This record gives sequence, C-alpha cells and structure tokens, in this order.
Amino acid sequence: MTGFVDRQRAAQLMEGAGIGALVLCAPEAFHYATGAWIGPAGLFRRAGGGFVIIPAEQDLPIGVVVADFNAVQLRLVAPEAVVRWHPIWIESAPVETAHELPLAERIEAGLASLGRAPDFSRPATFDLAGSVRQLQALLKQFGLERAMLGIDLDFVPAADFAAIQALLPHSPMVDGSPVLDRLRAVKSQREIDLLQQGIFLSEAGLERLQVGAMAGMRQADLVALYRKGVADAAAGLSHPVVTAEYVTLGGRAKGADARAVAGDPLKCDMVCTVGGYASDMSRNFTFGPPSADQAELHAIAERAFEDGLAALIPGNTLAHVHRVTTDSLARQGLRSFRRGHFGHSVGQSVFSEQWPFIAADSDAVIEAGMVLAFEIPLYIDGLASFNLEDQFLITADGPRPMNRLPRRLETVG
Repeated sequence: MTGFVDRQRAAQLMEGAGIGALVLCAPEAFHYATGAWIGPAGLFRRAGGGFVIIPAEQDLPIGVVVADFNAVQLRLVAPEAVVRWHPIWIESAPVETAHELPLAERIEAGLASLGRAPDFSRPATFDLAGSVRQLQALLKQFGLERAMLGIDLDFVPAADFAAIQALLPHSPMVDGSPVLDRLRAVKSQREIDLLQQGIFLSEAGLERLQVGAMAGMRQADLVALYRKGVADAAAGLSHPVVTAEYVTLGGRAKGADARAVAGDPLKCDMVCTVGGYASDMSRNFTFGPPSADQAELHAIAERAFEDGLAALIPGNTLAHVHRVTTDSLARQGLRSFRRGHFGHSVGQSVFSEQWPFIAADSDAVIEAGMVLAFEIPLYIDGLASFNLEDQFLITADGPRPMNRLPRRLETVG
C-alpha cells in the first residue's frame, strides 16, 4: 500500500468531480500519498519540489516525481510507485572505497558512472520546468496526457500554476483541493493509530502538568512539565513526536514571564504530532479552588459539549452539530455567543485544524472513519479562557472517544 490513500474512495471522488487524476504538490500531500518525505526541495514550499499522480483508474499505479537526491529512499518506501526524478542543487557521488587510486580520481569515476550529459549542471535550488517535464512523461506513460487534472491549488502559488499550465498545454486543470480534502477526511487504520497515539502522549503530558504545577510557575515552566510527560511516555517510540502548546494563564492572559497565583485559571490546548499526524485536545485548570463564576463557566461548556456530542453521528451535517451546540449555549444564557467553529478534522497538515470544520456553513456529512476534534471554547476576558476539547473516531454507531481524562475542571498547585 502506498502512503495512506484509499484508492477506491479516491476513484469515487474523482469520478464525481470529473477528473482523471489528482496531481499533488504540497509536501504534506506528497507524504500522505507516498508515505515518504518529499525531501529538501519541499522546504521551499513551491510547486515542483515533487509531484504525485493519483490516477482515477485504480489499475494504474501511483506516479511520483521526486528530487534525484531522494529517489532511492522513495523507491524503498513506495516500491509499487512509478518514480521519475529531477536534479536539485545537492551534488552526490558514489565512490569505490576499496581501491588504490587517489580519492579525487575515485570520486570523478563515480560521477562518470552516473552517465550524465557532458553539459550537465545543477540549478540553484530546483527547476520547475525540469520537474514538470518528468510529470509530463508520467502522464503520457499512464495515458493521461489529455485528462482533466485536479491540482491542489490551495497550496500551489499562482505564478507556479501559470507556469505548469504553460508547460502542459494539452492537460486541462481544475482545483483538486476539495477532492483531496474529502479523501483525507476519512482515515485509514494506520492514520487512526497515529492520532490515537498522539492523544495518549498528550494526556500523559497533561497528567504530569497537573501533578507538578505550582503557584509561582511561569507558562514556560508549565509547558516544560507537559513536554516532560510526553517525552517520558514516548520513550522508545519509532515515530517522531512534536508538540505545540496553546496555554492561557490568568483571567486576562498573562505575559510569558508572569507567574501563576492562587485563583488563576489555566487553559491547556495541546497538540501532539506523531509521525506527522497532529492530535488536538484541551483541558482546563485553576490554581486552587475555582471562583463561582469560573465553575459556572466551565459547567456551561460541559453541558454544551454533551449536547453537541449527541449530534456528532454519521448522517448529520457538521452544520447541524454547530447549530445544536450554539442552541445549547443560548439556552444557558449565552444567546449572543458566536463561535465560528466548534471543532475540525485532524490529520497531517501544517496546522492541527483541517477541513471539514464544525461550522454553521458546513455541508459536510459526518462519515464513519472520520476523526474529529470537538471543542467548546469560552474565552471570557477577565474571568477565564476555557476550552474543552476531545478527539473522536466516528464509527457506524457514533463517536468513539479517543480521550480518557475526565472533562471536569481540575485544580492544580
């Protein structure tokens, strides 16, 4: 299996959109489709560092254009893919070590063995035109040189798109981002496992924070406790683990060097990324017993959470969940409260929040296999910034929680 792509679902979505293939450029989309890193050319975040072709025809393999520097690694990770490569700025040469010739002569012999043209030279970074020529060759090989192509235009810069169109004049192109979004919204078991691992690690970090948090600590000290808990729980894990912490300390957000005092609320909105997949959750604390207003505010969030969660079932639209949650807050007195979204999908991206969103204008229908972060953020300046957020796997029977920590307001310090 190449990457995380469900080829059958991809084919259905492309048929509905009238496209013959997805052509993906974004580094995150490249990894999603291949399971491999796009390589250093992708760090420039421009089109052409690499391309992936996902044909609508399931009998065709996935095609990949990658930098020559990463071609061998790509073949190892995705042996079933058809791979072509383009030169980038990094020079590399094979060398024979068990030989009596001087080193420089051996390096030159290694370069000669590559069979490059006499006028071969490398670009300063990478050459979009050269990369597109390899893409064109793959499209021709697959019989797709005149097919409608869906490009991930939510990533591709306008200038690069114009250049790609000029270089592929016989290939009509449309925005394939909506198809890619819908494809990624339903997760494979491997993706679900990574997202579950992220929640496990994040909760370990929050448990460490809750035990170790004390009045007098700064935000950086509290984050360090969380990171220590995550790191200890992740010991021995083969996947890379990265965290991002969105912490708010105090009734009015304190500066980074301010210290916690008795009565301070603490919001811990934590993202833990495992193998490129970002899990998202949030819990709330107070240093010492909460005030009556803080306790009531959190109770409002808890009730709205339960009401919205009851609607988070397959067949409902995400707009319906947003409406149910908004109505719950209104019944509790927050009639003018207007939150843009009450959650989102999670997965692999440059940010933890992915389409689809639990928003008033969302026509996305909840499907089994989605992983959604559902949240009730109540930011009340002068009182507390609370966010109650859990991650759920949607099953045919409804949402299955990935979290185990209680949602109640906890005390620390």
